[in-house]
Amino acid sequence: MGLWDPMSCHYSKWDAPPPGISSWTKLRLGWIDSSKVRVVRPGERTEVLLGPFEEGGSETLVIRVPLSETTYYLIENRQPIGFDRSLPGKGILILYADDTVAECRYGRSPVKLVNANPAITHLEGAAFDVGKQDTFIDRRHGIRIQVLANVGNAYRILIAPDRP
Repeated sequence: MGLWDPMSCHYSKWDAPPPGISSWTKLRLGWIDSSKVRVVRPGERTEVLLGPFEEGGSETLVIRVPLSETTYYLIENRQPIGFDRSLPGKGILILYADDTVAECRYGRSPVKLVNANPAITHLEGAAFDVGKQDTFIDRRHGIRIQVLANVGNAYRILIAPDRP
C-alpha cells in the first residue's frame, strides 16, 4: 500500500501526519458498516457513485468485487481531507486482497495496491482518475473497472465484464 496506508508506511513527509487507513484495514477491524459496502459480482455491469472514503457519510464508501471465496478487489475513493490530507495524490484506489495470506512475507502480502502509473515511484501514482489512468482491466477474471466522472468529491465508477 505504500504511502496510502500507515500500516505500510508511517508518513509520507517528515513534517506531515500519516495518511488515513485503507478500506481493507478498516474492514478487517470492523470499522465500516456493511451497508456502506457495495458488492458487485464479476459478470455484472454496474455503475456506482463512490463517495470520499474519509468523509464516511456517502451511501457507498467501498466497492467489493469478489473473485473467489478468498480473493477480491476493494475500490475506494481517496481525497486529501481529514486524516487523508497528507496523501501522495487523490483518486480511486483498487486493492487486491487475498485472505489466505496472513502477513507480508516471501514476496506475498494480504493486500496489494494496483498501481495506475508504475512510472511514478513508491506507488505515488497509484490512484486512477478521470482523464488520466482511468481504466483497470483484469483479463484473467474478465473484469473492467473504469472511472467515468467526478461528481464533486465523489466518482462514478463502472464495473463491467471485459470481453475481448
